[in-house]
Amino acid sequence: MKSKGRLAAIIGGIVGGSLVAFCCGLIFTLLVIMPARESGGLPPHATLEPSIESSPSLGIASIPTRTPAEPSATPTYAVIILSPEPSRPTTTPMPTVTTTPGEAPTPVPSPTPTVGLPFYYKEGSRVEEENCVRQYLQGWVHDASGAPLNGVTVRWDRWGESFFEISGDLEKTWRRGEWKFTYGYGQAGFDPRVTTDFTLQIVLSEGDPTPLSEPLVIHYAGCGLTGQITNIVFKRQ
Repeated sequence: MKSKGRLAAIIGGIVGGSLVAFCCGLIFTLLVIMPARESGGLPPHATLEPSIESSPSLGIASIPTRTPAEPSATPTYAVIILSPEPSRPTTTPMPTVTTTPGEAPTPVPSPTPTVGLPFYYKEGSRVEEENCVRQYLQGWVHDASGAPLNGVTVRWDRWGESFFEISGDLEKTWRRGEWKFTYGYGQAGFDPRVTTDFTLQIVLSEGDPTPLSEPLVIHYAGCGLTGQITNIVFKRQ
């Protein structure tokens, strides 16, 4: 117990001494140091103001300003489109037919078959071609429905001579309804280079050449143009 009391006394002495020293220092500062500073004992801090030296000014040359030229007036062009006036339709006058008094106008032949004869030539059926090697005439006989018809006699006249053939002659290896005439150099004085007229016609028979159709006249213009005439069609009405 005695030792603890001594320790407490020592600590108390130390603390008390420190407190007394602190208080003495504080009083000394307030009574001595502060009044001396206020009375001018200590020099005040010098205030340094920055000095700004003026730098030499640089002369700036003025740049001349370019004044833009005023734009010249652009000429204005006016485009005038002229629309052509529509042309008036030209009226073609109708041809007038003048007839001489006392003369009747020439009748236009009709493509229709002649009444009274049982056969007629079918207009536009034949084909004319060049052939100077072997000249021939070839054609057909048809019934009213267009089917091949056998046993009909065809007559061919040239330079006053007549020749006959029968349609569908199987002995000559022809097809049904077909007929054909061949000719060439030296045949009955015929020259295939000389022009002439051929006449074809349907007749009753070679022994009785009663006409059963109108005669068909074909102009032969030489083998270089019409040496081969084919597809000549005679048709029953």
